[in-house]
Amino acid sequence: MFLAFGEKKDKEILFKMIIWFIIGIGSTTLLYEFVKPSYTYAEAKAIVEQRYEEVDVIDSHSTTSTQVETGKEIYRMTAMKDSKKIQLVFNPYTKEIIFLK
Repeated sequence: MFLAFGEKKDKEILFKMIIWFIIGIGSTTLLYEFVKPSYTYAEAKAIVEQRYEEVDVIDSHSTTSTQVETGKEIYRMTAMKDSKKIQLVFNPYTKEIIFLK
């Protein structure tokens, strides 16, 4: 395809477009790496069960939601403790666990 452009000016424009495309893809990838959560839902579930041995996390359909204050993703979990269902929230950025009433 590169050779299909006849004039030198057309080849330079194509080359610049390819370079900007590569820069754009690289920038998007780096941005994602900086803003993605530190823990996945499966890792968060294992951390909760490890830290609180009496708690068994039950998978739910709605596992993520957005924290209003920060606009970042949090994991909402349903768990069993002493034969009772409880709700908890795991912050994948700070590793904070909050039990809801």
